[in-house]
Amino acid sequence: MSDRAVATDAHPAQIDGGSSPRPVTGPRRQLVPLARRLALSVWFWPTAFAALVVGWRLGSPEMWHDELVTVDVATRSTGQIRGMLANVDAVHGAYYLFMHGWTTLFGTGPAAVRLPSALAMTLATACVALAARRLFDHRTGVAAGFVFALVPTVTRFGQETRSYAFVVLAAAAATLFLLRALERPAWWRWAAYALAVAGIGLVNVVALTLLLGHGAAVLLHCWRERRWWSLAWFALAAAGGAAIAAPVILRGMKQAGRQVSWIPDSSPWTVWEQAYGSTLLAVAVTALAAVGVLTRLRRDVAARSVSAALVAVLPLPVILVASTGDINYFFSKYLLFVLPAWAVLAGAGIAVLRRAPLVAVALVIVAALSVPGQLALRGEYSHGWYTYPQARAFKPLSYSQAARLIEADYQPGDGLVAGGPWWWMHEPGVRYYLPADVAPRNVFEQRSAAQRHELFGAACANPASCLRNEPRIWVLLPTITDAPLAGLPKKQAAVLTERYEVVRVNHATGITVALLRRRG
Repeated sequence: MSDRAVATDAHPAQIDGGSSPRPVTGPRRQLVPLARRLALSVWFWPTAFAALVVGWRLGSPEMWHDELVTVDVATRSTGQIRGMLANVDAVHGAYYLFMHGWTTLFGTGPAAVRLPSALAMTLATACVALAARRLFDHRTGVAAGFVFALVPTVTRFGQETRSYAFVVLAAAAATLFLLRALERPAWWRWAAYALAVAGIGLVNVVALTLLLGHGAAVLLHCWRERRWWSLAWFALAAAGGAAIAAPVILRGMKQAGRQVSWIPDSSPWTVWEQAYGSTLLAVAVTALAAVGVLTRLRRDVAARSVSAALVAVLPLPVILVASTGDINYFFSKYLLFVLPAWAVLAGAGIAVLRRAPLVAVALVIVAALSVPGQLALRGEYSHGWYTYPQARAFKPLSYSQAARLIEADYQPGDGLVAGGPWWWMHEPGVRYYLPADVAPRNVFEQRSAAQRHELFGAACANPASCLRNEPRIWVLLPTITDAPLAGLPKKQAAVLTERYEVVRVNHATGITVALLRRRG
């Protein structure tokens, strides 16, 4: 249908005295074909759906301690951030610096700090759909995009104030750019791929194992085409991207013992379930992916199916083998970068049904299977439940409840003491939810985390010398107890016992909030 016919159908002509219809011109004439192209594009509906699902309850779940680390670091000065990265968290440095600029512009509210991840995961959905179409066909692209958006962890980590959504986006974009470079080679396409590889390395070193799958896919492509120059371009682009990220990679390797030594060992299938946030989805996507590959082995797209399978599978055994030492890298959050490739294969499995109504029914079934995981990962304390569908690794903490307890009875001049391990982030978490004018001084903190270029502050060696005769002191503990002073270091507890008395003990979810009053 011509553009003129479209314009005439959309805006019927007015007939006056037998005069000829007046054609519609200008922006209106251009909008109708544009809207139609969008509606028929492979990426539009899956991406729109992903945006809706990721946006659902974006700011509602309680901030948890990993997210609070991001906010705490992002709100420091750039000099303080760089100083901290020399000591810890270099692998998150690029993300922290980005979030520093973001929070400067948009603030630190829960929805505001989670929005970048939501946008990144939405864009990743578009990349998945486009990559699947290039590998297979339009139907597969649409199905793959919807499967990806339906995985509970995709939309869950699209709401996480951490770098995981950016890792997924960089991995999905790198795969898409690689396909474009192999189909229509040009230096700028390989440059785009190199930048995507650099993005992967800057936010998650483990995800660079994706290059193994990419390299195998390029080898297969060159062998089929009997042309090997694409292999040289790939090696150059991959090396260039890795070189850009090299400072972060090298620094991260030195800090690995401190950063990830805490990760417990789990069975591979347990980790695989956690990577999807659903046992049912883990089974369904894995089975559909197998169908997508096996049903295409005798077709003209067999090589593409094998290439997609290599990208999806090869990183996993490599990471598993690398985890046999002192440090475990086979961790659900670190495996999210392979989900785009698995969604492409699952989309290929669904597209075997050929007829659009059958494809729609299959997607509805996948959606139904995802509902329990989607609901569980949208709960009030869901962001700390990264081990779902297995049991929680720790009990939830409600910083907002604790903040309300302090706010309700706060008086200017009040002090604060935070006992227990710093990594629960109970003091920064409570301060995050407190109004700006409710700011009790940490009476035993000699140097703040920002001043130390660290994730935690330094306490006074002589607690008595740090008190300023505060009339009242709030005590925070990341546990439930009726004896709050027993949860503090001995020197701090001794000086508080001598000078203060406990007048009230309240319990929030997972947190004890006690109020002390000066004796006499």
